[in-house]
Amino acid sequence: MSERKIWLALAAVFAAGGVVQLPWAPSRFGGVFFLTLAAGCAGEWLMLRLRERHRVCRVLSVVGRVLFGLFVVSFVAVQGVILHGMRADPEAGDADYLLVLGARVYEDGRPSAALAARLDTAYDFLQTHPEATAILCGGQGSNEPCPEAEAMYDYLTARGMNADRLLLEDESNNTIQNIENARALIGDGHRTAVVTSDYHLARARVLMVRGGLDAAGIPAPTPYPAQRVAVHCREYCSILGLMLTGRWQGGTGKDIPAA
Repeated sequence: MSERKIWLALAAVFAAGGVVQLPWAPSRFGGVFFLTLAAGCAGEWLMLRLRERHRVCRVLSVVGRVLFGLFVVSFVAVQGVILHGMRADPEAGDADYLLVLGARVYEDGRPSAALAARLDTAYDFLQTHPEATAILCGGQGSNEPCPEAEAMYDYLTARGMNADRLLLEDESNNTIQNIENARALIGDGHRTAVVTSDYHLARARVLMVRGGLDAAGIPAPTPYPAQRVAVHCREYCSILGLMLTGRWQGGTGKDIPAA
């Protein structure tokens, strides 16, 4: 198979994967991600087709191959980081405070499947660690009827959780603000752990450390296979952004913009 046919085949595969994911909101990011790759591969095919006639196309075809190679290497490396970070930390059992990171709330006030999975994981932890207090983290998005923390509170209390063990952090719009605002509620000298979706745990640990908190992690399962593809693509972009800007390690979290 010629090189041009390989790029055309890659474009077709990525396009098919993107179109399949676009209609469903939880996987839409994956659709956009794959369609962007499809456009890049189609562009490389076109540059190869025209490289004998136009010098600029010859140069762009080389640039395109280099960029695609860098993408593949970085994608594999970051996915390794994500997969390694999906483990549970035994020291989480010593936590005084459990940060439960928010996710989407439906228009009728129900937690999304991803948020329900995080809450169920937190509920199980609180049941087996009666001295721990949960901080429910999440403000109100433009498409949400209430702050995520409020919906999380309603969900847990409906399951019988003692309201005295639940603190609400309902002003944040991203993970960094979740952690900064939660730290203000906790103060100093307390052990902390974080509950979030398994794919998000590696990044959450780094941001916990940068926010001055213990970074013990407790993973919640990702509910749908199709969603897993999309969220791993989204997490790749978020982690790569932190790495490229030198914010992946160290720091206090005070100077980090939203990720």
